[in-house]
Amino acid sequence: MLVNHNFERAIRKMRRILPVLSFGLLIGTYIISALIMGIFHAENSPNLGFKVAAFLVPLAIQAGRGTLVFFFQLNPARIQTKFSFGVIAATTLLLLSLSEAYFVMQPYGVSWTISVSTLMLIGWVIEIMILRETMFATQMELYRNREEWQAMKDFYRARREFEQFMNGVPETTPTAVPESFEISTPSESSKPTNHVELPGK
Repeated sequence: MLVNHNFERAIRKMRRILPVLSFGLLIGTYIISALIMGIFHAENSPNLGFKVAAFLVPLAIQAGRGTLVFFFQLNPARIQTKFSFGVIAATTLLLLSLSEAYFVMQPYGVSWTISVSTLMLIGWVIEIMILRETMFATQMELYRNREEWQAMKDFYRARREFEQFMNGVPETTPTAVPESFEISTPSESSKPTNHVELPGK
């Protein structure tokens, strides 16, 4: 046999599992990174409130990071590029996380710093890979539907024409009324009277 059908079936199963597995790994790296930062921050916390905040703040940061990276995938009409907002947000937050890991882990040795930094780098690579595949899948879904594709082209064309129209409209200012301009009102002498002369008077 020239083709191993068992291998083909394994590949098909792996393709079904990989999307869920990759998202699970990404969420796992978010949670583990936050817990590690929380543990080391909590050691230097002066009271219970700071110990609780040491865990809540990193968890909130990781949740916000995932939201910023994948937010624009909610609308398929927003075509993202390889330097989209999600990629910029993921890279910026990675640099901040690595800086935090360096300052927090430095008292515990180089090995801890390298381990935590490697975990954060793996999470960033998974983020970018999922983001690229999500963008590609979104575009494939959009391009297959001719009606939605035409509607999106009409939208972007109309928006460009509207922006060109607004940029070409000159700014107008209301005409000022001259200070010397006064509205004259009829004087008492010029008002018509209803006086009627009686005969013999």
